[in-house]
Amino acid sequence: MTTVTVFRHAPPPLIGVCGVVPDPASEAFEQSLDWLEAIGFLVERFDPYREPGEAARFQVVADSLAKEGTRCLPLILVDGVVASSSVYPTRPRLARIVGQQRRHAELAAAS
Repeated sequence: MTTVTVFRHAPPPLIGVCGVVPDPASEAFEQSLDWLEAIGFLVERFDPYREPGEAARFQVVADSLAKEGTRCLPLILVDGVVASSSVYPTRPRLARIVGQQRRHAELAAAS
């Protein structure tokens, strides 16, 4: 099973005059991650500042955070390999990223 590991800062929603105002890009991204789970991917979600032990499990994540700070977030790993950083990909882009990484892993395993 392909594992998608996402490191992102989960900011609290903004409180406006009319109530809670969620970040639309972050909300759409979370919905896309829910969709990946629904179609059979294992999706792990971590906030590296709330769960530093999880970030430390992956050297590439620790290195990216040390070098770029929060600018590298969201950082998306597919089976432990960085597939995207610094942007919230759209659902079609996320599907391509995950599919490409899965194909590379299958080809490497077959050789």
